[in-house]
Amino acid sequence: RCLEAEVMDWSDDVAYSVHDVEDAIASGWIDPRVLHSRDLDDVIDVAGRTYAPDLGADALRAALERVIASGAVPTAYDGSRSDLARLKDMTSRLIGRFVSVVETATRERHGPGRLCRFEADLVVPDETRAECSVLKAIANHFVMTTDERLSVMSGQREVVRDLVEAYAVRPGERLDAAFRGDHEDAADDAERLRVVVDQVASLTDVRALALHSQWCR
Repeated sequence: RCLEAEVMDWSDDVAYSVHDVEDAIASGWIDPRVLHSRDLDDVIDVAGRTYAPDLGADALRAALERVIASGAVPTAYDGSRSDLARLKDMTSRLIGRFVSVVETATRERHGPGRLCRFEADLVVPDETRAECSVLKAIANHFVMTTDERLSVMSGQREVVRDLVEAYAVRPGERLDAAFRGDHEDAADDAERLRVVVDQVASLTDVRALALHSQWCR
């Protein structure tokens, strides 16, 4: 892959891993005091199984300890302006940490000149990748795979499935004008289904729920 694609992938990893933890703390899904405890084996397990299977548990545990020891992660959060400022500071410091380490490692390998396309690879040290992985695992464990969240996701899947069926049954009447012509021009059932899926994907949450209530109840 070209260097630009590698930079985009790493940028996504950094942004989502850090902001997901920030959002989870701000919304009350994660009490930051838990992150300062020693009992985070479940987080390490998720990191190893889901995000960094090539890194051992010891490396991931050490990565989590480094992130906490950096002082970036607040020890408490009560929604006050001062605590929100500390949370934003965490985000800034962690993103800066991940970006600067990778930039330095890449420059050490390829030198100070202009880097682009296939002339260089982005160098992400294993220690840094491990730190990013444990942040992803924190959001996964405490937010994305809780019983409450899984129940919500199950309901959302049902809404999407029902809407696809509702559009497919009466496409001429229900499809938006932008999709109706594509559906009429489709060569086979697979193409028609793709148009229906694109229509559902274009819906806002509010409109999807309103249509589901109207057509599927």
